Amino acid sequence: MTAKPKARPGGKPGLPRRRPGEPGGRCWLERFFEDYARAPRGGCGDPPRKARVRWYDPRFALPWLLLEYVRRKAGAKRETIAGRILGNPATRRGLVATVRSVGHLGLGQPQRFLAPLMVVWNFTQACNLQCKHCYQEAGKRRDDELSLAEQKRIVDLLAERDVPMIAFSGGEPLLAPTFLDVVRHAAGYGLHLTVATNGTLCTPDRVKAMVDAGLRYAEISLDSTDPKKHDAWRGSAGYWERAVAGIRNVVKTPGIKCGVAMTVTKWNLDDMEPMLEWCIAEGVNTFYAFNFIPTGRARGIVDQDLSPQERERMLAVLQKYLVSGRISIMSSAPQYGRACLELGDPTDPVNTGHYGYGGGRMTRIFARYVGGCGAGRAYCAIQPNGDVTPCVFMPIKVGSLRTDPFETAWNHPVMQLLRDRDDREGHCRTCQYKFNCGGCRARSWGYFRDLRKADPGCKFNQEAWDELARAAEPSPAPAQ
Repeated sequence: MTAKPKARPGGKPGLPRRRPGEPGGRCWLERFFEDYARAPRGGCGDPPRKARVRWYDPRFALPWLLLEYVRRKAGAKRETIAGRILGNPATRRGLVATVRSVGHLGLGQPQRFLAPLMVVWNFTQACNLQCKHCYQEAGKRRDDELSLAEQKRIVDLLAERDVPMIAFSGGEPLLAPTFLDVVRHAAGYGLHLTVATNGTLCTPDRVKAMVDAGLRYAEISLDSTDPKKHDAWRGSAGYWERAVAGIRNVVKTPGIKCGVAMTVTKWNLDDMEPMLEWCIAEGVNTFYAFNFIPTGRARGIVDQDLSPQERERMLAVLQKYLVSGRISIMSSAPQYGRACLELGDPTDPVNTGHYGYGGGRMTRIFARYVGGCGAGRAYCAIQPNGDVTPCVFMPIKVGSLRTDPFETAWNHPVMQLLRDRDDREGHCRTCQYKFNCGGCRARSWGYFRDLRKADPGCKFNQEAWDELARAAEPSPAPAQ
């Protein structure tokens, strides 16, 4: 008879947990996923032969049956599940984090998590560019930035909580002398590691060093196919050529995928399709369309924000290229998920969040649980000094990893508000797509200083956009 699993204080029996005192210690469910990925297939519906786990333990029998059920419903081969999905350590960590979250918090729309599935880490304030739309107002390194020991400790606490992905950003993370040391440390846990960079420092040797350290995706900003327009936006001549050289260096380096990021505004909306065609011709893996957020330096160029009608044009282009399958298409605009449902056929791929998409009926169901704005719910941001904010575009401090337990920041009242899509104003409260979208809370904060306000970038919130337009109109001259 198998002994009943014991519950940790405040926990529930049988829920997966990491082994204390063991760096990267795997819980029983992660070991199950690992064995499923490694072992050869046994008989029809049988557990893999030579597996190291105890298949007679009901903890392993249940996930085996569920996995087989989902696999057969999806019509997928076991080799596909084992290789493409469970063969990735970061994916296994994400599945464990999801199971633990559902076990403790229940299944809900939107789904809540015990810890973020992704952390965006603004690794340094230092940057060699002066971009007009920089949310971080980057330039000089801050005096209070974390030491290497503090940075490694943050990686440790994220890994202990099954965070599967860290996206390094900045400033320009490649300027930080400790960057590759921290990447190597995080890679030891099997995390999926990415970097957002302006590309000007991505020489062949630097890209190879990033791959050797453990980075698997580099996202380089490019605002236009016109060098003069890009350089005008970025602050100096010559940056377009250097960014393009960086993109080409990443594309030709084995072991790392390349993404191109473009913040779409009135100024470059018409450049988006030429940019997509350029990316496809260059062999870029992913195109990422960033939403304009009125924060940081971008507060000085709010006249460049897209109207709801212009944003619909942007979303239609993104959805068209997603369906074409020629390049992966992602966006920080939560309305992208809604546009995929509105514009696509039932079998077309749909967006499932800031960094995911897929096709089929199951994906559409899945998107209602994880889709839309993930700030404070599925991801958060860490600042160069260890402060935690709901996202990089939302400068609201909810804790400090120098002084506070991670759970204090993750469960701050601001984060709880962001997880409740009923606590909204305008159409965002009643929208049939609120679980696929939810509106961009950073835009609500940037424009109204109120997280509950309707996102003025959506066609369903035209009234909120008109309110902003009226406020921006100059007052009539006084009568003489």
